[in-house]
Amino acid sequence: MIKLTEGIYIEENGAYQLDCSAALWSTDQIYKLFHSAGTFLSDADFVAETAEFLVLIEYKNANIPDAANPKGFNPSSPKKIDNIARKFYDSLHYLSLETKNKPVRYVYIVEYPNAGVTDRKMLRNVIANRLPFKMQLGKPGKLIDNFEVLSISEWNTHVDYSAFPLTPVMHGEAS
Repeated sequence: MIKLTEGIYIEENGAYQLDCSAALWSTDQIYKLFHSAGTFLSDADFVAETAEFLVLIEYKNANIPDAANPKGFNPSSPKKIDNIARKFYDSLHYLSLETKNKPVRYVYIVEYPNAGVTDRKMLRNVIANRLPFKMQLGKPGKLIDNFEVLSISEWNTHVDYSAFPLTPVMHGEAS
């Protein structure tokens, strides 16, 4: 990921940027920390903090022109579903190191050929079953507050997340 200016991040394909400049704090550096420390942890792509919550953001886009094997991308495969859930759990270690103690929301922004609202809802339900919602029932604390699977459009029009727009990178912006 390439950092443009404070709080604006380019995703790994270089096609979209996430503007977290309105966040109290944000990062795209979990991967760098995990791998420089020699850990085998997986990570969410971005984190943004608001006054009320933290949002872990995982982003996958198989609908971009240079996507590698977009027809082969299967977000519903058991391996991919487990991987998306693991990224949440492993990213909690990073939030702990940063002493971030706000409610945590996890959002999976996913674009792939022929995906629709129903596909994303089904995907959300399957992944949510692997997240700690049931484990935290009746407990005083929470590991996760909310989980959503959204398209880029749904993210950009969401009442809370639209403060962090995900937009195509304009030529000449990346440094």
